[in-house]
Amino acid sequence: MPFFQELIVRSTRNSFLTLSPVPDSLRLRPAAVALAAALLPAISPAADGLFDLGTLGGTSSGATAVSADGKVVVGNSETTNNAGHHAFRWTQSGGMAGLGTLVGGTNSRANAVSADGSVVVGWSDTHTGFRHGFRWSAASNTLEEYPSLFSKWVGNSLAQAVSADGKVVVGQADTPIGSYHATRWSGSAIPDLGTLGGRNSSATAVSADGSVVVGNSDITSNAASHAFRWTQSVGMADLGTLGGAFSSARAVSADGSVVVGRSQTRDSPVGIGNAFRWTQAGGMADLGTLGGGPSSANAVSADGSVVVGDADTTFFKGVYHAFRWTQTGGMADLGTLGGMYSYANAVSADGRVVVGYADTGNAQRAFRWTQASGMQSVEQWLAANGVTVAPELATRSATAASADGSVVVGQLANSNAFVARVAPLAGLIDVADFNRTLQGAGYIPVQAIGQADLVLNGLSGNPLRGLPAAGRFNTWVTGDWGRQKNTAGDGDVGAGEVGLAYGVNEAIRIKVAVGRTYNNQSLAYDGEATLTGTYVVPEIVAAIPDSSLFVTATGYYNAGDADIQRGYRNAGTPVKSVGSPDSTTSALRLRLDWLNAVQAGDLRLTPYGSVSRYRGRIDGYTETGGGFPVRWDGRTEYSTLGRLGADAAYVLGESWMLLGKLEYVHRFGSQSTGASGTILGLGNFTTDGLNYKENWGRANIGVEGKVGPGVAAVILNATTETNGPSYWAYASYRYDF
Repeated sequence: MPFFQELIVRSTRNSFLTLSPVPDSLRLRPAAVALAAALLPAISPAADGLFDLGTLGGTSSGATAVSADGKVVVGNSETTNNAGHHAFRWTQSGGMAGLGTLVGGTNSRANAVSADGSVVVGWSDTHTGFRHGFRWSAASNTLEEYPSLFSKWVGNSLAQAVSADGKVVVGQADTPIGSYHATRWSGSAIPDLGTLGGRNSSATAVSADGSVVVGNSDITSNAASHAFRWTQSVGMADLGTLGGAFSSARAVSADGSVVVGRSQTRDSPVGIGNAFRWTQAGGMADLGTLGGGPSSANAVSADGSVVVGDADTTFFKGVYHAFRWTQTGGMADLGTLGGMYSYANAVSADGRVVVGYADTGNAQRAFRWTQASGMQSVEQWLAANGVTVAPELATRSATAASADGSVVVGQLANSNAFVARVAPLAGLIDVADFNRTLQGAGYIPVQAIGQADLVLNGLSGNPLRGLPAAGRFNTWVTGDWGRQKNTAGDGDVGAGEVGLAYGVNEAIRIKVAVGRTYNNQSLAYDGEATLTGTYVVPEIVAAIPDSSLFVTATGYYNAGDADIQRGYRNAGTPVKSVGSPDSTTSALRLRLDWLNAVQAGDLRLTPYGSVSRYRGRIDGYTETGGGFPVRWDGRTEYSTLGRLGADAAYVLGESWMLLGKLEYVHRFGSQSTGASGTILGLGNFTTDGLNYKENWGRANIGVEGKVGPGVAAVILNATTETNGPSYWAYASYRYDF
């Protein structure tokens, strides 16, 4: 399984994706839990998140896991009228689908999903109000209750881990007497793993293939618990202790042959223990201490040869140091960053890199340790590779490392998640901040649609004005220029064209125009996106016989290119990653006008209605420059707009008219599609869609009159839209012949 997958994090409102590492062994351990917890508050989805998954009708949702290929997301969402929280399964094609609850229940929760996305595990309550284990599979598309371990179900169950192939899930379940038992759900079976003689047991980790389960179990009623290792052939085997009353398994190697954790020794007080490493051949081995009191093994390398954790150095005075244990070297003190303490959270798959957090003497920082460099703060590690981290991006804790240790993730002092690396490019990013820049750059297809809308409803906003007589021509030159104030940033918009119209007869006129569009939009950290293109607009205007109604069909096609400079902060320094993709935009508008439906003296009103369908396309491209360039997938955006309004003309004199327009616009759809791509050297991402403004108004005022041999017009426009031009000026000159 690739190290970098897409981990689901929970937002303050809806769900979204971001990048973070997942251990190769797919074990459930404190470091993995800490990583997820660190990323939970990283980003809010509406403005900062990567991809808003929506809800099941309520006001909030939270995603908890994702399949190995990133295509299936699972989590939990409020339902309509906040009647409860239901587990959901999300795909790009199907959207968010609720998985329901068990009979009589109101709440369910998805905690994990298999590598291929076909199996979802978690819990659901029932009419009893207790949580019951469930397993959801794509094959049955139902939420299946795993029945009681005895004749009557009482109490709770909770899924805790899932194997890489999604076939094996471990967790715990209450028995009728109020205890809980370790469970292993595999296919349609949920065997009770039993206990070591006591009432309770709990599974804490599972091997990569799901064949080995480790955890903790009471050995007799109300007695201390022992670590266990379970296999199908042997069942639950007591791993014993280091001479004391209790032991606890915390992690297991990828092949299930090595178990690590913590155990009380013969001479240690109750609740105090030493780190242990268990193998089939050697049993439970005491890894010792660093000269003081207790120690704890927190993680193990993929092959089980390297164990990391923390140990007291001064006999119960609370001065803990991170350690790295090997068979040949024993327990090695990794030191600190100059202060009193350090703690190891994780180890790379090959065992060469240890990460965690340590005291510097006046602050806590994330550390990365290797044999060659010793313990370095992540900031020092990056500085040694040419990257200086700004003080405002100080790290707090490293929670996981890639298989080779070249990428470290964790939490910043500002509580946001960070990703740091030295290859293929070096740097550190605040995940929340970086996600904002991806969101802005993903806005470009919406920007292209805004250009098309400016042409169709700006330059070509009144198809009945200046129609040539039957058998006559006219030609024109016209342009729009203005400003936009959008979610992604402010900028300039403009378009200019030349055109020709011909009156086929009294009922039919045809037009064609060609022109250029320009759109420049500011992005975060002095970034910008400039979109230019060349377009053609064919149009036919047909009068409905024996009426004052006119039907207009207008087409639009634009071929252009974009220059996108995505600005962001790498280790606190503003940098830019740039790209120049091609773009195409097309549109079709159907419009009905009732010419001069209202006439009062010199005033003429022409009501109209129209529907426009837009398609904007940005080809895939790969950025260059900066520390974290992105390879963007191609993206196609669709939008449909309906308009109701009236054009007004007031005769000022023999050759001049005052013009005006009032218009109501409705967008069919509340959100754009998200963008996707790959952060080079890290992994895939998906951004959330833009929350559209669905209703807005537009007004304009201007004049038109005879100037020389032709007719000139100047019109000022304003709109309350937030995803297109905010205000612009229109000028044209038409010549009839």
